Amino acid sequence: RERPRPANRRRSAPASMRCGALNDARPRSRARRRCPISCRLLPSPRSKGRDTTASALPADGAFVGGVAAVALACAGGFQWEIRNCEPAEKGSYVTGKTGSPLSRLYCLGVPPIFLAVPFFARATFRAEVVKGKVWVFEQRQGIGLGLNTSVNVRMTLLKVEGGGLFVYNPIAPTRECLELVREVEDELGERVECILLPTTTFEHKQFFRPFCKTFPRARVLVSPGQYSWPFNGPNAWKAGCTRAKVLLDGDDEGIGDLPPGLEVRILDLPPVGLSATVRFSEVALYHESSRTLLVCDAVIRLGRPPPSISRRDLEEWADDRNTAITGLRLLGLFGVREKWKERKEREGAEGATLGWQRMAMTSLYFGMRDILDPSASFQELVGRKLVVPPVLGTLVYGPGGRDEDEVAAAVANWSESVAAWDFRTVIPAHFDIAEAGSADWRAAFEVWRGKGSQAYPEEDVKCLADVREFLVRRKIIFEPANRPKRS
Repeated sequence: RERPRPANRRRSAPASMRCGALNDARPRSRARRRCPISCRLLPSPRSKGRDTTASALPADGAFVGGVAAVALACAGGFQWEIRNCEPAEKGSYVTGKTGSPLSRLYCLGVPPIFLAVPFFARATFRAEVVKGKVWVFEQRQGIGLGLNTSVNVRMTLLKVEGGGLFVYNPIAPTRECLELVREVEDELGERVECILLPTTTFEHKQFFRPFCKTFPRARVLVSPGQYSWPFNGPNAWKAGCTRAKVLLDGDDEGIGDLPPGLEVRILDLPPVGLSATVRFSEVALYHESSRTLLVCDAVIRLGRPPPSISRRDLEEWADDRNTAITGLRLLGLFGVREKWKERKEREGAEGATLGWQRMAMTSLYFGMRDILDPSASFQELVGRKLVVPPVLGTLVYGPGGRDEDEVAAAVANWSESVAAWDFRTVIPAHFDIAEAGSADWRAAFEVWRGKGSQAYPEEDVKCLADVREFLVRRKIIFEPANRPKRS
């Protein structure tokens, strides 16, 4: 006869529900101890509606949660960038005929150390600078991580003598961008015959290889000194494009692979920092038939907001509660904490103007004399037709005016050779297009030519000067005494 069970005795779980960890425990401790891995009992696959042993560990939940968080962040970033493509001032620029947001998709495969923006989508704007000869294509480019500091990056398309089109400084080959290029090709009955990467800096060569793939029959040229960091990979000297050829100084008027009607002057500096393999070079190109000078980063013309900058971006920078200004206020940097209390919110056109001044000055100086009201710093640079960007002039070219510094001497010689051309229009890769000539070009390089003592206002460039001094002390930026030879 079956013996009755005591009322206060706990019934053991069926075999299909028992935890494997408890099964391995000693008999005496099985009833008194909890499961050592704190697992949850899940339904058994063999029995409907019943629980069984769980095999999932807490680490699995953390991994799934992390993946979900990344997916949500990507979805939010994608929606933000798609809706944030309309420009504050479009002007005479045109976009793709389809107007589909999907034509603007282009995901950066590997972001740099600082998160580049836009990461998922970028609009392309085209304008005709010289009728039937010169076209420009602009996209947005900047730094994320809450700073949302963006400028435009510009590709130029030239009609060259003897037929064909020439691409200077290729940008992201989105479907919209390629559609705008094909429209010019169809209108002229010409095709892209040559593509030039005019510099060694990462932000300009990140789209070079995929752009070249879309034009497989075009000749490809790169500036000298191409590298990959921290290690030089295969074809690093060709910027990753196997069919590229290195452009040499003096390869003009049809010499080598350069089309006729084009002339180049190459600035190829000795190692400026990090290692002997890290080089800086830039190709200045002169289009004789349109009397147009193309440069990459050498000079800029500061003016109104470019079409790639949206009103939403400008209004965010005009808001004193944005991420960048809030961080500076909490850290007590650049006097923002003291000046913030006296500020008044600006809206509408006035707010957009303030937002552009803050964004432009931050991208050029990192930290100017007055972060909250940079109008004085802005107007000082607007008054110049051409100016060497402060970041480039301070961290790469150096203070200048020193005969013993081969970097300053190379910059001076190069700028003088470029000034010998008879150009009337200067098209840089960033900011505005300038109606300028040789005199304006020489004025921008006065300090490096030994004709001036100060390239920028001392109060505005103080942050960059401190950064340079720190990097020189750490031997990250080379001085004449410790500069290695070219590798």
